[in-house]
Amino acid sequence: MVYKGLLALALATASIYGAFCVGLYFYQTKLIFSPTSVLTQTPADEQLAYEEVWISPEGRSSPGNGLHGWWLPGLPGTLSARALTLLYLHGNSENIGANLGLAHRYQLMGFNVLMVDYRGYGLSPGPFPNEDRVYEDAIAAYRYLTETRQIPNQQLWLFGHSLGGAIAIELATHRPAAGLIVQSTFSSMLQAVQLTGQYDWVPVNWILTQRFDSLAKVPHLQLPVFYIHGLEDDTTAAAMSEQLYAASPSPKSLWLVPEAGHNDVASTAGPDYFTKVETFVQQTQPVVAIQAPVSPVE
Repeated sequence: MVYKGLLALALATASIYGAFCVGLYFYQTKLIFSPTSVLTQTPADEQLAYEEVWISPEGRSSPGNGLHGWWLPGLPGTLSARALTLLYLHGNSENIGANLGLAHRYQLMGFNVLMVDYRGYGLSPGPFPNEDRVYEDAIAAYRYLTETRQIPNQQLWLFGHSLGGAIAIELATHRPAAGLIVQSTFSSMLQAVQLTGQYDWVPVNWILTQRFDSLAKVPHLQLPVFYIHGLEDDTTAAAMSEQLYAASPSPKSLWLVPEAGHNDVASTAGPDYFTKVETFVQQTQPVVAIQAPVSPVE
């Protein structure tokens, strides 16, 4: 009787464990992406110059359909004369509204900035996001800049924050650009999950389908890359940016910001943020013939 009772308990435990693992397998995109549709802030709220844009999957202007975003024209700044454009790719659990403050900093440096929401985020309609879909959306935004606005890739910089950093790295391995800025990102989703310690009792490596394996990709980068990370980041450890930096070819740079967390690197760094970014761009951006962006034909 005791043996049968223990066997029944073991089977019940195994069933519960198995059901949890299966549930985690199917629910992982909800945990990873956690999209939000509410725009808590807009350029109009802050009285910023901007254009509202809608981008088709082919990268064309598509008013009212496709990816929603904002085009922020560059303001007079240190980098204005270079006529550079920045494609801004945000992280999970947020949308372009929550990223406007940081994007505006780049606008103040002189960058034109395109911010876009992946499908399922902000006002962008579409299916629930997954790894392949956000990669596709980044390519659509890139094509919008290079084909519709006719921005030469020598004047186009890529920026990604957190999950957006992994998306920007993937984009940079497939599309040419002048440079890449990656802030507060992770080396891979597997390592990011493992470092939390929350799922040590689950075979994460078998279950995880959303890999975002940036560490395997960065050795293939063929553009300057600047890694920025807060030393007090308790969401993605700064050590992961150190790993990415070590695995990346030159030219490259790494800036670890004292006392900064996951979302406050720029505000914590203050004026140094402008100085560090501008210096890296100036040191690695070749002098090219300036071509102004073309306004899309609706």
